[in-house]
Amino acid sequence: MTLRGERAPRVTTRAALLVAAVVVGAVVLAAPVFQSPEVVDDGSAGVPPAEDETPRDDRSQDHDRAPGDPRGRPAVPPAPRLPRAYRFISAPDFLNQDVADLTPRGGRPVLDPTSGRVANSTSASYEGALLEMLSEMRSQGARDVLVAGDLVEGRWGRDDSGAGVFGPIETPSQRFNAARAAADVYYRSWARRLARHGLTPYPALGDHEIGDNPWAKRSDEWINFKLDHVDELKKLYSDHLLRTRDGAWRWPDRPRSGQARRTAYATRLDPNVLLVTIDPFTRSQDDVRMRVDAAQLRWLRQVLREAREARVPWVVVQGHTPITGPVRHRNSSRLRYERGTSSPLWKAMVDGGVDVYLCGEVHDQSVNIRDGIMQVAHGSLFYRGEASYILGQATRRQLVLENHQFRGQMDFTDRLWTTSRLGAPGAVNYRFPSVVTGTLIARRTPDEGVSVQRSAGILDPVG
Repeated sequence: MTLRGERAPRVTTRAALLVAAVVVGAVVLAAPVFQSPEVVDDGSAGVPPAEDETPRDDRSQDHDRAPGDPRGRPAVPPAPRLPRAYRFISAPDFLNQDVADLTPRGGRPVLDPTSGRVANSTSASYEGALLEMLSEMRSQGARDVLVAGDLVEGRWGRDDSGAGVFGPIETPSQRFNAARAAADVYYRSWARRLARHGLTPYPALGDHEIGDNPWAKRSDEWINFKLDHVDELKKLYSDHLLRTRDGAWRWPDRPRSGQARRTAYATRLDPNVLLVTIDPFTRSQDDVRMRVDAAQLRWLRQVLREAREARVPWVVVQGHTPITGPVRHRNSSRLRYERGTSSPLWKAMVDGGVDVYLCGEVHDQSVNIRDGIMQVAHGSLFYRGEASYILGQATRRQLVLENHQFRGQMDFTDRLWTTSRLGAPGAVNYRFPSVVTGTLIARRTPDEGVSVQRSAGILDPVG
């Protein structure tokens, strides 16, 4: 199917991969295999409360998989390895949880008054599971990790257990001081984990980096605090992850004004790949809207014009929220970009020759093709034993994507301590390597369009 060029109606020419699927590694507790669930279009349905986004009160184990659990999807043959290709990892929603060691060195640990246990946001099993996942990612020959939002849980400035780990929260000023203290711990821990494995993150802002939805004002001090401090929370994120130690921007091509001046950026990952990272969260008077602000949109159009003039082979945009659909979703509040493919953002991407839009939020995988743009909605929840990532390969003429799915276990016998009451399971284990559950191979056409040659499994385009 042709994705770009004259943007004429496309004809599907995709051939199925004909090699028998081989499951790589053993499956924990030998669970039955389920086919992919029917795709559901999130449309413009209302967004449920944030606490419904990631239910954490079940004790589901690997042997209790329900239909639709990505750990039960069958393996497909891996994609071919392209010689001399640029390789990258894309892993939205990594980690979507606050994970860090909170026990003081040489001091007295803080106790959680609700449980009597030490208040800590990691465990031996988490550290082991992260080591397995990051080591595998590093072994793929990729150094760059694209993370389209939701790096942390980010419900900071609250203290549901009353442990006081990050200080008092009686006033808005105290809440922000507590949020800043939490950001110092969790963002630093997140970045150091990747650095220890020789991985360079290219993050995008997600809803969790600004406290998690909802933000609409109501008689709730915590929600009002989040809305009133959106810009300050964005600054905490950018100061820790988008600046160097001396305060310089890691990627200086960014909007000069507007709400995304600290959070949107563009950079050439490789001579063949331009990455443009957008911030789709714009604060209004009484809510946060899923749309880019005017200054960011002007900047994006200029970046895309320059990319066309430079004849960049692959233009990739990443942002947290899906724009088109239908998309699969799992344990997600299903945020969706306002007006979808009718939005000025989508029109700018179409007119500017964007090839791929990478997004997260949905904790599952879907590929959609609209107006010559391939949207790849993907990501997962590490703490639920469902971690996944996409390995990408790019040459001047080819783009190959390969979805890697882990089949882990979680255990809610204990909980990690967190600022909110939604404590993650106390244990999560990844004992085996990932399996490939989807592949997609795209190639440039003679008229400089893009054709999907082959696809299989969860990356087979839908809709």
